[in-house]
Amino acid sequence: MSFRFRLQRVLELREESEQARARTLAAATDQASECKRQQDAMQSLRELQRESLQAAARGVITAGELHHLTFIIGQLDDRLARANDDVEEAERIVSVAQAALHLASRDRRVIGRLKERHAERWYDAEQQRDRMHMDEIALSRFTQARSMRTGTDMNAADASTEPLVIDRSLTPPASPVI
Repeated sequence: MSFRFRLQRVLELREESEQARARTLAAATDQASECKRQQDAMQSLRELQRESLQAAARGVITAGELHHLTFIIGQLDDRLARANDDVEEAERIVSVAQAALHLASRDRRVIGRLKERHAERWYDAEQQRDRMHMDEIALSRFTQARSMRTGTDMNAADASTEPLVIDRSLTPPASPVI
């Protein structure tokens, strides 16, 4: 007979939930990395445009070109602000996904520890049953061998009139119960 954990299906569901949460966290982390990469690219483009504006300001530039460069930098600032918001939202989603993964992992570990305890108790009970069975076999063999010895010493008339007395000094000690 082998160990069967009654809550095995629950454990499997918890493991699947944990794996799903891990996939969600990986996707959220990838999304956050992509948002951060886009933010960095926009920041670099903004700095490049600002340098262009400063270089143009040192030279001869028309008012229309100056206005156009200022407009582009303003648009980049707006996009950069949206990118910052996107990065913050992506980081918040990563944080939520990490918390969900932590909870799913904890739930799985709880059921896993319960399974281990049940398995240990089952194993100990099996060992106890085996010990008791072996003790019963040893005791029956001992009494059988003893009755064979005492049966040959006694004659048939004495055996029918005398009750069988068991000498406790000859019986093996019982194994301690753990």
